[in-house]
Amino acid sequence: MASESVAPTTENVELCRRYVEDFINTGDRAVAADTLHTDVVSHQLGVDVVREGRDPLVDQLLAFRDAVPNWHLTIDDTIAQDDRVMFRITARGTPQKAWGNLVPTGKSFEQPAFFLFRVEDGRIVEQWNMVNLMGVARDLGMMPPGPRVIAKIVAHRIRSRLGTT
Repeated sequence: MASESVAPTTENVELCRRYVEDFINTGDRAVAADTLHTDVVSHQLGVDVVREGRDPLVDQLLAFRDAVPNWHLTIDDTIAQDDRVMFRITARGTPQKAWGNLVPTGKSFEQPAFFLFRVEDGRIVEQWNMVNLMGVARDLGMMPPGPRVIAKIVAHRIRSRLGTT
């Protein structure tokens, strides 16, 4: 996805801010359609996950939002140059449902994260994010995993395999 022209930095910042504040923080699919290119590539650093396409990324974020309904990202700092925008973010939430290895423990998390976006022709075409997952696990009482957390993870995995979740 190479581009001949680069949008002004301020427009890119506002586009990325809208994506975080009006899509990620609310779950509004229409905003995702307005801000993300259909062929967006998303890199989740630390867990080595790459998603290609708007729909898989949107579905993943909305599934996480379903598990953590009060999930909120606060943009603390912004750096932008040419077609790149980087946010230092604070992520907060309280899991209510299991999602991947995340299980509700009754506790909340508050951890730093970084998001880097590349913008082309007024849409986000690539994003990288890194969240302090060990910090999230520690905040939720999952690090080191005690017997109660291990039992919840095992029960969730069994239900998932039986198709009862």
